[in-house]
Amino acid sequence: MKTRPGRPRGLTRLARALGLDRNPLRRATDRAEAWIRVGLLAVFLIAGPVAALGAGHWAYHAGITAARVPAEPTHRIKPAALQQTPTIADLPRVGQEGRTGDRWEGTGPSARTGEVLAAVMTLAAMVLALLAVLRLAVAFLSRRRLAAWETAWSRIGPQ
Repeated sequence: MKTRPGRPRGLTRLARALGLDRNPLRRATDRAEAWIRVGLLAVFLIAGPVAALGAGHWAYHAGITAARVPAEPTHRIKPAALQQTPTIADLPRVGQEGRTGDRWEGTGPSARTGEVLAAVMTLAAMVLALLAVLRLAVAFLSRRRLAAWETAWSRIGPQ
C-alpha cells in the first residue's frame, strides 16, 4: 500500500493520536495527560498479568489447603445403628431417588474455579483503580488548563 506524501505513517499517526508528537500547539498539560495515559496503560499491561497470576496462585493454594482439612462429622452415629443389616426395602430404587454412585454426585467448585475467579476479580479491581487514578489526574490537569486560560485571557482581554 502506497501512502500519499503528506499523509503520516503508522508510528507518526499513533504518536499524534496519543498526543505524544512534538506539535508546538499542544500544551504542556496535554502532553502530561498523554504520558500519564501511556504510563497507566503500561502499568496495567505489565502488572495486571503478574497480579492476576499471584491472586490465582493464592486462591489455588487456599483451595488445596481447605481440601486437606478433614471435615468434622455433623452428627454422631449410634453403635446400635451400625449392627443392623440393610434390607432390600432400605435400598433406593432407580425411579425414586435416582442412581447412586453417580460420578457427578458431590462435586463442588474446583480449586481452578477459585483461581480463575480470583484472577478476574484482581484484574477488574486493578482496572477500576487505574481508571480512578486517571480520572483524578485529568481533573487536576483540567484545573491547570483552565487556570492557564484565565491567565492568558486576563493579559489578552484588555487589548
